[in-house]
Amino acid sequence: MGRFRFRPVYEAVCEVTMGGRRLVAYSGHRRAIRLADPVSREEVAVLTGSRTWVRALCEVRTDDGPLLASGGRDGVVRLWDLDGGGTPVAALTGHRGWVNALCAVRVDGRELLASAGRDRVLRLWDPHDGRLVRAVDTGSGRGWIFALERVGAGGRTLLAAGHGNGSVTLWDAGSGRPEVELTGHRGFVWTLCEVPDGERTLLATAGRDGVVRLWDPQARQEVRAFTAGAGPVFALCRADVDGRTLLVAGGDGPGTAVWDPATGARAGDLGMDLAGIISGHGWVRGACRVRPDGGPPLVVTAGYDDGPRVWDVAKEIA
Repeated sequence: MGRFRFRPVYEAVCEVTMGGRRLVAYSGHRRAIRLADPVSREEVAVLTGSRTWVRALCEVRTDDGPLLASGGRDGVVRLWDLDGGGTPVAALTGHRGWVNALCAVRVDGRELLASAGRDRVLRLWDPHDGRLVRAVDTGSGRGWIFALERVGAGGRTLLAAGHGNGSVTLWDAGSGRPEVELTGHRGFVWTLCEVPDGERTLLATAGRDGVVRLWDPQARQEVRAFTAGAGPVFALCRADVDGRTLLVAGGDGPGTAVWDPATGARAGDLGMDLAGIISGHGWVRGACRVRPDGGPPLVVTAGYDDGPRVWDVAKEIA
């Protein structure tokens, strides 16, 4: 069963587009990056050139089509041409140690790729040519960077970074200047997620203390907080269910919780039925939303399970 493994099978998971199809990419300590159709469960491609433990995956778009970015233990950010069958096209070097987080962010009408990790340096790359646009040393006091997320605030795009000391810094993506530091967590912040809330956008944060906090980045204040489970939270993901936006929170412990961010109430659980308990589902390390063509939006989780798990959240919590 999954929870008895020494380390997670898969840690990184993200939605990608390949040949016009919505797929899910996932990877971990086994190094290969796998692309699969979340509806048919068909494996579409296996990218084998990463040569390292992969901890972060992210799709970034260029004028020539979508690229998949990967990062991990060796500190190299690799770019893969999805429309070219997953061919490696660039290796971006500069980080020292683990790359824990990747995020696509739009700056001046152009999509850039943000990367960060153990060396505490936030780097912005132009995926069109692999050029380093900006490098920002976030300082030793905040610790490693474990998570990145773009978030809207009053018509502006900010880049949120979750740090080892429990803080979350919001950076101006264009200038590289810090806008505000959000504090409240005890221990590392491992995961971030942008969540729409009516006419405003909230930022969900979670990590070692097991508390999910919701922040209004424009007002620069905490909106609400709730305890997601019995242990740390390693994955947050938005789920669209019958016109509502819910929040999936996975971490240490069996199952995966689904919360209503508007109220802080628990809306249901994933993998807590007999099949989920027998398979040992839980101990989640990554989650993402996938919007397949011609079907309901899905959520994919990855961690100590033998493979990624695909969930129709609306059916699971009905």
